[in-house]
Amino acid sequence: MIPLLKNEWIKLWNKKQTWFFLGAIVVFIIGLTFIYNSFFVDESNAADNNWEVQLETEIAEQEEILATETDDEWIHENAQRTIDENEEMLAAGINPNQMNNMVFMNETVLGVASFITLFTVIVASSIVSSEIDKGTMKHLLIRPFERWQVLGAKFLAVIGFSIVLMVSLVFTSFLMGTIIFGTGSFSTPVMEMNFDGPNLYTTVAEVLPAKIGLYMLNMLMFVVISFSISILFKSQTLAVGIGVFILFFTPMLQGFSVLVGESVWYKFILFPHLDLPSYVMRDEILPGVGLGFSLAVLAVYAIVLLGATTVYFQKKDLI
Repeated sequence: MIPLLKNEWIKLWNKKQTWFFLGAIVVFIIGLTFIYNSFFVDESNAADNNWEVQLETEIAEQEEILATETDDEWIHENAQRTIDENEEMLAAGINPNQMNNMVFMNETVLGVASFITLFTVIVASSIVSSEIDKGTMKHLLIRPFERWQVLGAKFLAVIGFSIVLMVSLVFTSFLMGTIIFGTGSFSTPVMEMNFDGPNLYTTVAEVLPAKIGLYMLNMLMFVVISFSISILFKSQTLAVGIGVFILFFTPMLQGFSVLVGESVWYKFILFPHLDLPSYVMRDEILPGVGLGFSLAVLAVYAIVLLGATTVYFQKKDLI
């Protein structure tokens, strides 16, 4: 199977599309670095060592707002939330103005990683279907390899492609962050915003590897879905469309959990478990549903899809 995998890897990187995807990730990070530096980073405040005084001053200002009578309840709620956040940051030693390569990576890597998933979905959807359409698949099938080995080599090539893109993203983000913002410690304290519960006050070392690892597992599931659909339904367009739909509408679909999250059946369907990085912020995405359960559900779906795909590919007349 090694010769097959090597052959698929060479064919993949002989395509201009592959290099375009890799270059796009690098360009996105470089552009984002300068945008971030221009619009989101206040260099004068970032260099100010009196951040504790700034937070304490803001707490005092918000307390004055709380003491003022108003008919707009949201004003008091916002003031109390600001006070609570500032007190938590003071207790955790988090400088909200601090910016370095580690903070930059923590805040931006997952955003750009969405493009990696998009590019990987496109590759996964075309790596088999394009060869069937062009008639080149028969050249592989007449070689002394089982069909499942051909399919496995293509699937592993896609996984390898996604890993290369993620490594390139992390390296470029680290490099640009170091050049523009300077070197920081992996143990830099950070605050992770959580709109569904209390904020998380932690360090880059505790959240960034978890974010990347869980996102890669998420991406693997998108690869399985796109790869399988493109073969089972003989349609690259359908596979890309479904993959992109799930990718960009999953955050919206999570809101559906509010309505049916307590239903017994809901925790067994696919969509609630396609946001694995959210486990960095919380222990459960649904009542009684933790990371282990989500991984088990995704594993079952992956096995069923890949199993059906392999059986179909074994029996399909492709020559």
